[in-house]
Amino acid sequence: MSKEESIRKKYQEQLLFDFYGELLSSKLKLPLSYYYNDDYSATEIAEIVQMTRQGAYDAIRRGRNQLQKFENKLHLVERFEKTKILIANIETELDELQTDEMIKQSPAAMKTLKKLSKEIDDFKDEY
Repeated sequence: MSKEESIRKKYQEQLLFDFYGELLSSKLKLPLSYYYNDDYSATEIAEIVQMTRQGAYDAIRRGRNQLQKFENKLHLVERFEKTKILIANIETELDELQTDEMIKQSPAAMKTLKKLSKEIDDFKDEY
């Protein structure tokens, strides 16, 4: 696996944890929190939560599997990623429309486009 693929995989796993971490038992959530949020190794996690290194590794593996099962059923991360792409595309289109000479000549159209751009920015801040 290339470094880029490894980074992408870790990012996806982090998103899964961000979306579904609260659904995990504390026995799985705590090790994964240390793993994803603090970038600790299984050995470091084992020392902190007072378990064997193998126990920490197994908790991380089981937690990852559980997070993936949640995503397979709920598809929240998939929808989040698609929504981000959709919003970026809409922003690009709005920016292009605002530079169109014919639209620039219409104060009402420009006002509407600026309003829509602001609503998208506000939505992104909440999202």
